[in-house]
Amino acid sequence: MFSTATKDSAQNTAQDVKRDLSIAANQAGRKVRSLYNSASDEISYASDTVTKEIRTNPVRSSMIALGIGVVLGALLRR
Repeated sequence: MFSTATKDSAQNTAQDVKRDLSIAANQAGRKVRSLYNSASDEISYASDTVTKEIRTNPVRSSMIALGIGVVLGALLRR
């Protein structure tokens, strides 16, 4: 039915598509890892900053938390 040349051509095309998809998946994986690492670093920095602020000014931090709690409580009550 199909010639050997047609089968070989189809196999070569399938291998090319497979290789291209593999390359694209690897690139996407690298980008996702890079974004994850950046986000992780920023979250770690923010956490360290908040922890430092709470330890430096515990009363002010408590008052801010209390104020936020009152505002959220008032908003959720409605």
